[in-house]
Amino acid sequence: MNVSQLSKVIGYDPKSLLLQITAAGLSHKLETDEVSNEDKKILLTFLKSAKKTSKKTISLKKGSVSTSSSRKGVSITRLNQSEETTKKPSNSDFSGSIDFDAAEAKRKDAEKKVEEEKKSKSDEKQNQVVKRIKKPSPADIKAKKTFIPSKPLFRSKADSKKNKRELEGERFLETKLSNVQEFERPTEFIQKEVTIPETISVADLASQLSIKSGELIKSLMANGVMVTINQLIDQETALVVIEELGHIGVPITENEEENLIDNIVYEGKEEPRNPIVSVLGHVDHGKTSILDFIRKSSVADSEEGGITQGIGAYQVNHNDSLITFIDTPGHAAFSQMRARGANSTDIVVLVVAADDSVKPQTEEAFNHAKEAGVQIIVALNKIDLPEADIEKVKGDLSALGLVPEDWGGDTQMIPISAKTGDGMEDLLESIQLVSELMELKTNHTGPATGIVLESGVRRGEGAVATLLVQRGTLKSGDLVLVGDQSRKIRSIKNYKEEVIENAPPASPVFISGLESPPDAGDEFIVVKDEKAAKVLSENRANKMRDKRLAQKGVMNLESMFASAGEGVKPTINLILKSDTNGSLEALNGAVGNMKVDDVAIKVVMDTVGPISTNDVNLAIASEAFIYGFNVRADKSAIALAEKEGITIQYFGIIYDLIDAVKLLIEGSLDPDIKETILGKAKVKDIFRSPKFGSIAGSIVEDGTIYPNKNVRVIRDNTVVHEGMLDSLRRFKDEAKEVKSGTECGIGITNYTDIKEGDVIEVFQRDEIKRKL
Repeated sequence: MNVSQLSKVIGYDPKSLLLQITAAGLSHKLETDEVSNEDKKILLTFLKSAKKTSKKTISLKKGSVSTSSSRKGVSITRLNQSEETTKKPSNSDFSGSIDFDAAEAKRKDAEKKVEEEKKSKSDEKQNQVVKRIKKPSPADIKAKKTFIPSKPLFRSKADSKKNKRELEGERFLETKLSNVQEFERPTEFIQKEVTIPETISVADLASQLSIKSGELIKSLMANGVMVTINQLIDQETALVVIEELGHIGVPITENEEENLIDNIVYEGKEEPRNPIVSVLGHVDHGKTSILDFIRKSSVADSEEGGITQGIGAYQVNHNDSLITFIDTPGHAAFSQMRARGANSTDIVVLVVAADDSVKPQTEEAFNHAKEAGVQIIVALNKIDLPEADIEKVKGDLSALGLVPEDWGGDTQMIPISAKTGDGMEDLLESIQLVSELMELKTNHTGPATGIVLESGVRRGEGAVATLLVQRGTLKSGDLVLVGDQSRKIRSIKNYKEEVIENAPPASPVFISGLESPPDAGDEFIVVKDEKAAKVLSENRANKMRDKRLAQKGVMNLESMFASAGEGVKPTINLILKSDTNGSLEALNGAVGNMKVDDVAIKVVMDTVGPISTNDVNLAIASEAFIYGFNVRADKSAIALAEKEGITIQYFGIIYDLIDAVKLLIEGSLDPDIKETILGKAKVKDIFRSPKFGSIAGSIVEDGTIYPNKNVRVIRDNTVVHEGMLDSLRRFKDEAKEVKSGTECGIGITNYTDIKEGDVIEVFQRDEIKRKL
């Protein structure tokens, strides 16, 4: 409410009211200034204090006081009704306190009069209708001279009903309007604490924050996210926008299983179990060679390129006790696989080549082990080589935080040679000693739980997975809940590919009978209730679908603007097929890291299994290249690909696949243009030729001039033309080149505005293929 509105309510001149407001110490200067409830209180307090010192009151006429009463300490003057309704206050009448009761009574009287006028008007309309439909007298009927037609009578009744409805409607609206309560928007911000699930719709989030959906969408747009009111957003996006709006977001994980693995009750006491050891390190530092020597095998010799490209699990018998080893790849692309190995183990053997020292993946493997909180034993391999420098390696490891025991630290560093076998027994003894000190125990009876190390598709077996049993005993025929599927185990094999009936804790096993390869790193659990397992798997599938929709549905503004400018930007579409999920994960990561500004790389599809006709059809539709990693295409897929001109390439080493993608990118890049200035000539005179037009008689001042090259005409250090040199003559003869200090005649294609004193600069442009 502003000053003008307040003056109307109390029935006084706004200027006089402003004088009182100013006297009360308020800052209002204009009639449009807002008057808050607090301002009203201040004004009323001022008027009360003024009343105590002066008995003057506001009246319509000075001295015309009829009655005076005291209410809540405020002097109120009541005027004669005739004076109230006939006279208006003037500026001189405004002297003491404001008579609010009189003003209120005046307002009510005015409203009453308006209502009475409306009522009288409606009554008049009704009387007119009644007069129009007045029934004829008995004399008229007897004389049969008056005929009452039905049509006018029907219209009169309709008019009566219509007027009656209008009257009722007016009264209803008046009642409603009089009962309308005005609300003021709260000025004080109220911070809310809301819980955010993994996915939430924009409408639900706005409801929790008690704001309009439009305001939330604006805030999301300000953060570069384009959404609609019914669209799902992921938890991370929701938390960011909540914090920006000044509220508190509490992330929650919707887990109907209530951490099912942790809540399983095992009967009996925990018993000792075998240690699980992960072998980590940089590529080609000898991790697999160490395991080959320990288990008297030659796995490294059979591996493509001599490097490990998948996670492997083995068991070794040493001093009548089993040790489970997990072999991980050392290539940079297999970072997540190394992290998975470190998180599922008790001890990490960090392999460092004595001739190569600490490398990027060495440091990364150490960080994985440190984050997992496991014991670390360093194996200094390749000590048989003449380039080996053990002390240098120890110094480099100390810089990372791994201080050897002989340097006063607590890290065991054992010099070994996987080739000669030196130190291998010491390494195994050290592993057994550390495991005994850790007193590793778990339950051997009860439902099995553990982690998926690797998964893939095998011919004749379908979807398979490499599992590491961490608790309980896994049996053939058990109902396994893993990822978003629950299936009965068809068969169990140990690391030697031998069929077994059960697997105790710390055992690596291969299982078959799954619907699809689960994601590497997923936890598995054996459940007894098939119905409950089905419900849980469906819930997991629904969550994964909602999460994918939330990630796909949210469009980033940057990507929108980027795609808008990609009209001429080449795009490389890829279809990746692999034998295992872990390898596919590494391939995706490697391709994703190849970010080039001028080329867009898109993985259209990435799945585990052989290349099929469906993959080729997708490649036809999306103009994609198909890359197979340790998989092959069937005959029908090959025939279709050859017919449609689709490229299928096979790879066994991840380096080669990455290099092939790089070649594709380089072939799509626009070449760099290198410009070389060949020579410069200064124009001395202009000649006209009927055959060639204007000929610039010039002298070569620098370099050599060649015909059919690009030229620039420079006048007063400004380029005025750029074209092609089409005529070069020495006297009357054509010349193949003119060197510095020699005179010549130069003709430029379709250019006649050459002038004396111009400089002709001859240059050539060379295209250079861009490299990543």
